[in-house]
Amino acid sequence: AEVVPPSEEQPAGPTTQRSVLVLCYHAMAPDATSTYDVPSEDFAAQLKLIADQGYQSVTVDQIADYFDGKADLPEKAVCFTFDDGAESNLTVSKPLLDRHNFVGNVFLITDAVGAEGKLSWEQVAELAAAGWGVGSHTASHEYLTRVDAEAARAQLADSKAAIDEHLDGACTAVAYPYGLYDTTVMNLAQEIGYRIAFSIDRGPADWTDDPRRVPRQMVVNGNSLKTFGNWLAQSKLHLDNVSPAIGARVATTAPTITAVVTDADVPLDGIEITCDGKPVKYQSDPDTRTITLTPELSAGANNLRCTVYGSPRREVSWVIVCDAS
Repeated sequence: AEVVPPSEEQPAGPTTQRSVLVLCYHAMAPDATSTYDVPSEDFAAQLKLIADQGYQSVTVDQIADYFDGKADLPEKAVCFTFDDGAESNLTVSKPLLDRHNFVGNVFLITDAVGAEGKLSWEQVAELAAAGWGVGSHTASHEYLTRVDAEAARAQLADSKAAIDEHLDGACTAVAYPYGLYDTTVMNLAQEIGYRIAFSIDRGPADWTDDPRRVPRQMVVNGNSLKTFGNWLAQSKLHLDNVSPAIGARVATTAPTITAVVTDADVPLDGIEITCDGKPVKYQSDPDTRTITLTPELSAGANNLRCTVYGSPRREVSWVIVCDAS
C-alpha cells in the first residue's frame, strides 16, 4: 500500500500528565444478549461506579484539545464513545448518562445513517445539541488496512464531509473500523482534517499517546463490574523506541521487535506479552531496559499486548499488520 507521509503541521502537545479512560460501546438494550449489545442494567451499574469514584466525562474534542496543548483534562477523566450510530445511543444510553450529568460521543457509519435501528440525521443533531461529540466511523465500515490508500482516503473523507454538511463542520474525530490502522491510515486521517483518531488498543490513554491512534477499552456483554472497576484503576505501560515503529507494516510472520520500558518501577521479568492471545517469550537487557521479542504473526492484522499485573495494573497494546502471504 502507498505510504502517506505525515502532515508537517504539528500541535504543541500536552502541558500536563493526564490520563483518560476511553470506553467503547456499541448498541444497548434492556436484557441484551448479543456480544456487542451491552445490557442497559449493566451500563447503569458501570455509570454509578464511575460517578461514585468522582470521574468527570469529557468529549473527544476535549481530548483533542488536550493533545494539542490548548486545554487540560480533569484529574479523573472518562470518555464514553459509541460506535456504529445505533438509535439506542439516543433512546437508551443518553438517558442513563443524563442521570449523572455525563456526556457521550457517537461515531457514525455515515452510509448507514437513517437505516433501520440507526440514528437519523435529525437524531444526530439532537445529540450534538445536547453536547455530545459526533465523529466518523468511516463511510461504510471498511477494513482500512486491507484497501489501497485512495480507497481508505475516500472512506475517511466522505464520512467527514457528510457529518460536516449536516452539523456545520463539526467532525474532527474518527474511530477506525475494527480498531485497525497502519502508518498510511494514521497519516490520512491527519491529512484529511481529523484532530484525533481512536483505535481499540488496550489500556488508558495518557499524555504520551499519539493522537492518531488513541486507545479505547472495548466494553461488551458479560463484562463483570469487578473487571470494569479494574479498568478504572489501571495505568498505561510506557514503552519508547518501539521498533518496527507502531503503524509500520511488516513483511515477515516472525519480525524481531524491540522496545524500551520507561516505567522505572516495572520489573523487566514481570511483563506478560501476548500476540492475539497467545503467549510470547522475550529477552530483556537490564542496562538499557530493552525488551526483545519475536512474535508469530498471521497474515493481516495482529494485536500485540503487554501487561504488568500489580498495583496499579499496567497495559499497552498495538496493531501490527503483516503483509506476508
